[in-house]
Amino acid sequence: MDLNISGLSHRFGDKVIFDDFSLTLRRGGLYGLTAPSGRGKTTLLRILMGLQVPDAGTLPQGVRYSAVFQMDRLLPGRSAVDQLLFVRGGKREAEACRAFLAELLPEGSLDQPVGELSGGMQRRVAIARALWAESDCILMDEPFTGLDEDTLHKTADFILAKRKDRTLLLSTHQKELLEAYPFEWLTLP
Repeated sequence: MDLNISGLSHRFGDKVIFDDFSLTLRRGGLYGLTAPSGRGKTTLLRILMGLQVPDAGTLPQGVRYSAVFQMDRLLPGRSAVDQLLFVRGGKREAEACRAFLAELLPEGSLDQPVGELSGGMQRRVAIARALWAESDCILMDEPFTGLDEDTLHKTADFILAKRKDRTLLLSTHQKELLEAYPFEWLTLP
């Protein structure tokens, strides 16, 4: 199903973030969202997930979202494999989780508590978790923060390969590093 946002309005005090904003994301579309800081990228994603209530507007209903937040929101004492099992599956899927993660992380890191991993490795675990979760739409808020350029490209390739036919909306300040990818770029007003 397409995701239709219509008449979205939201403000923080006197600051207008959205004023009668409308947007349609086609089912299975690949979208990059860019705008200067403070223009509403994170707010839009939070509104879509139901974490923030807009002042007005119509939002898509019945959509299952998975997300990468600006902060990784991982369970620090649990392993990378456990992070995926937490969102989908039981212990019988541990080997599938391990194989999935091994495409992004060194094999030796998969059983370590994620709190002991580097920031870039934690970021990749958060990305893998969002892709592993069952969802209709994947929202990613600055997913490449803390990744060097080579790792960014390897991770972007992984995202595109694993998203299946799900809609992907990714916000970034690193648009220039993603020009080779087939994103439809959106700019907030």
